[in-house]
Amino acid sequence: MFDHLFLVTINFLLFYIVAFFLIPRMASLPRRWFWIVATSLVLAIIFTYLRFRLQASYTEHLFNKNPMLNKFPRRASTDSLSFFSYRFRTYFQSNILTTVSVVVVAFAYRLLLLWFQQEKVRKELENQKLQAELSFLKMQVNPHFLFNALNNIYSLSVMEKSTKTGQSVMKLSELMRYVLYEKEDSENRVSLEKEIRHINSYIDLEKLRHPGDVYINFSIEGEINGKRIVPLLLFPLIENACKHGILTDARKPVDINLKVTDHQLNFSIENSINSYQKDEVGGIGLPNVYKRLDLLYGKRYTLEVSKAPDRFIVNLQLPL
Repeated sequence: MFDHLFLVTINFLLFYIVAFFLIPRMASLPRRWFWIVATSLVLAIIFTYLRFRLQASYTEHLFNKNPMLNKFPRRASTDSLSFFSYRFRTYFQSNILTTVSVVVVAFAYRLLLLWFQQEKVRKELENQKLQAELSFLKMQVNPHFLFNALNNIYSLSVMEKSTKTGQSVMKLSELMRYVLYEKEDSENRVSLEKEIRHINSYIDLEKLRHPGDVYINFSIEGEINGKRIVPLLLFPLIENACKHGILTDARKPVDINLKVTDHQLNFSIENSINSYQKDEVGGIGLPNVYKRLDLLYGKRYTLEVSKAPDRFIVNLQLPL
C-alpha cells in the first residue's frame, strides 16, 4: 500500500512540475523545445534516482524494524558501495521508462490544453472579426460616393480659397481610406510604414483642427522597413492622448515614441491631463485595447498604464 501511494505521489509531482511549471516558464525562450525536452529528461533521471533512494530507505527501515530480517551479516563498505551501484543500475533500467512516460503524458496534457485554448481563441477571433465586419458594413454605405463627396468638398474649398478646410478634408480622406481599404495579411497584420503614415495623418488633422500651434512630438527609432503590425492597434492610444491631453501648451506636449528592434516594438505615449471634464463620446478606450491585445498576442505583450497627478503614461511592448 505504501509503495503504491508513494509511487503515485512521486509521479504526480513530476507530472505537475513538467506540465504546470517547466513548459509554461520556458515557452518564451529561444530554442524552447530543445531546453524543455532536455530539462524534462534530466528531471526524469533525478526523479528515478529520488524514488530509488526513498524506496531503499524504506526497505532499510523495514530491515531495522524486523529483527528476523536483520540477522544477516553486514557487508564491507566497498562491497556495500558496489551492491548499491548494482541495485541502482537495475532499478534505473526497470523504472526509467515509467518515469519518461510520466513526462510524455505531461507533454501530451499541456499540448492538448494549448490546443483547446488556441481553438477557443480562434473561435473568439472569428466572432470578433464577424462583429467588426458588421460594424464596417454600417460605415461602408457606398464609400465611393463618400469619397466623391469629399473630393467635391475639397474642390469647393480650393475655389473659395479655404486652404485649411481643403487640407483637413484630404487628411480625413486618407484616414478613412486606410480604415476602409487597407488589406491585412493572413496573420492580420499590415506594413508598419503604413500604420505610421496613418498616425501622421491623424496628427496632421489634429494640428489643422486647432487654431493655434499644436504640440505633439512623435519620434521613431530603429528600422521600420519590412516590419508588420496589427492595424489600428496604436491609434486608439494616440487618439485618447490627444482627446484627454493638452495640445496647445508647449510646456505640456503629447510625447509619442516608437522604437523598433529586430523582433520587438516598444511604444510609449505620455500626455498631460486636462483639468476640465471631457465628453465621453468617441474613442474605444483602454479595455478594448486590452481585449484585442489578449486575443492577438496572448501573453506575449506588455501594456503598462500609469497615472500621475497631472500626467498619463502608457508603455506597450509587442513582438514583431
